[in-house]
Parts: sequence; C-alpha cells; structure tokens
Amino acid sequence: ITRTLPVSGRFTPIQRKVYNAVLAAQDAGIAAVKPGAAFRDFHHAAQRTLAEHLVSWGLFGDRDADEVYHLGLHRRFTLAGTGHMIGLDVHDCALARTDLYVDGTLEPGMVLTVEPGLYFQSDDLTVPEEYRGIGIRIEDDILVTDNGNENLSTTLPRTPDQVETWMATLRG
Repeated sequence: ITRTLPVSGRFTPIQRKVYNAVLAAQDAGIAAVKPGAAFRDFHHAAQRTLAEHLVSWGLFGDRDADEVYHLGLHRRFTLAGTGHMIGLDVHDCALARTDLYVDGTLEPGMVLTVEPGLYFQSDDLTVPEEYRGIGIRIEDDILVTDNGNENLSTTLPRTPDQVETWMATLRG
C-alpha cells in the first residue's frame, strides 16, 4: 500500500492538483474492478483518466484526450502499469500464465492493487516548471467480490484532506 505524503504536512496547490488527478484515476480504476471484467479494464480506466487530466492541463498542445490515450503519450508521465495481482502470481513472477493473469478475467476472491501514479522529472523542460519534481502514487489493495469489489485498505487516509489531517496528528 502506497501513499504520497507532503513532507511539510500540507500539499502545495500544484501537488494537490496532481494528487487529485491520481485519486480520480484510482477511483476510476477501482470502479472497473468487478467479477467478469477483464484484468486490464482497471488499468485502462485509470490511464484514460490520467490522460484526460494531462490534456486538460495543456501538456499535449491541441491534442485531445482520445488521441493522447490511444497514442500512449500519457505514459511518459505514468512510468508503470496501474496495478498487479497479490498472491502467488504477482507482477514479478515469471511463471504467471498470461491467459490467467493480464489476459484473464477477474473472479470473486482475487485481490489486486490499484496504484496509478504521475511522475514529472525534475529536469523535464517540456513541462511547466511548477510540475517538475512532483511524483504522486496512491495504492490500495482491492478484493474482487461477488457484487463488485471491496477496498481492503480503507482505514488509511486517501484524499488530500485526510492525508493532511493525519499528517497534522503526527506533528503533535
């Protein structure tokens, strides 16, 4: 389970903007986790949401979100997939069968991570300076249930306000 935390205890406006985009992508990904869905559906839902945000911020000129998504231009800032199974056949298991995993179908009892992220390199001159050096990832563990899904890590703060409130309690 991953959370990006502001070192100061509070998100700057641009950090909050990026965090909210990643949170929206995670929400879209989690909503796609259900029995009978293709394993890759949650990845596509989250990635499309990230592409839409990046386009709305003007990072791809006059290209629209569909074009950016289909060309994979957004992946420059996502750097990784959106999640993986948890258990015996995890993302780094060379013996995981493709037909049962990435090309498989979600079934009740499966548990996976949904962990989109946006990462702007500190030396990337192609993005506005305010974005440079920001990296946000939000990860939760999701159980596929008979009727949809259950977030197994809901006791951890997820929204920017929840994170800031929790950080304030740590600072005493």
